[in-house]
Order: sequence, then C-alpha cells, then structure tokens
Amino acid sequence: MGLSKKMTQNQRLEVTLARLEEKVSALQEDIKEIQSDVTKLNITAERWKGGFWVMMGVGGIIGVLINFGIGWFK
Repeated sequence: MGLSKKMTQNQRLEVTLARLEEKVSALQEDIKEIQSDVTKLNITAERWKGGFWVMMGVGGIIGVLINFGIGWFK
C-alpha cells in the first residue's frame, strides 16, 4: 500500500501546509534579495544620471560641429 493511502486526510493536509510554509519562506528571502538588488540599481542609476546628460551635451555639440563642417565644405 502506498504512503499516501496510509496517511489520513489531516496528515496529508499538514504535510501540504508544511511544504507551503517552506515555499513562502523561501519566496520571502528571494524578495528581500530582489529589493536589495533594486536599491543598488537605483543608487547606481542616480550616480550616472549626471554623466548621461553630460555625454548627451557633448554628443550634441559634436553633432552641431560636424553639421557645420559638412555644410561649409559643400
């Protein structure tokens, strides 16, 4: 006879609940890690936000200079 047939309904329910509690606990730990990673990503994004705008400005200036140079040689 199989193990599940020897167990009563309450015993099977207890086993199922124990497994569910274990999975929920593991998910909570994973969520904490994800929150930590997202916080680190936000900090990094804030740090590089100014650098992004500087590079956009430099790229714009270079684009304007190239455009004037091309227009001047035509």
